[in-house]
Amino acid sequence: MRLTAGVPAWVVRATVALAVALIMVLLAAQGVSGILLGVVGVVGALSALVPASPAPAMVIIATAVSVAVVVDDPFGVGVLALLPLVHVVHIGCALTAVIPGTARIHLRALRPVAVRFVLVQTIALGLAGVSSIVPTSVMPTVLEIAGLLAVAGLAAVAAGLILKRPL
Repeated sequence: MRLTAGVPAWVVRATVALAVALIMVLLAAQGVSGILLGVVGVVGALSALVPASPAPAMVIIATAVSVAVVVDDPFGVGVLALLPLVHVVHIGCALTAVIPGTARIHLRALRPVAVRFVLVQTIALGLAGVSSIVPTSVMPTVLEIAGLLAVAGLAAVAAGLILKRPL
């Protein structure tokens, strides 16, 4: 295997800062202003500067609260675009928290992270798609019980995959 020089670690921090800037643009476009936007900006800057702090979690929480308070359509393109952006903040801060600032990162080493990122985003957006077609009226009891059993089955499958042994 031939390794290249890699990219500097600050590139990941710059990616986090760019994701936070895009989050702020999307929030502002959806009508978030004033204090909420300022909070996202301040904790976003702290996330890029001090990734091993509670700041990345605060970016995610402040974004979720802003969307919950201001946005009327939970399945709008702007809201759905926030999902991968907050995930990029989370992943980027997790990486930069454990990688020294003077290090170089080989892109090949980020392949497993990228695969998990795509998998999680596919599942999250798939669930959002399913949620958008669920009727908002009263459901028959049989369908609710079937849904609960399906969720329990998915939880058992997920637990089995996490534990790497059958339940």
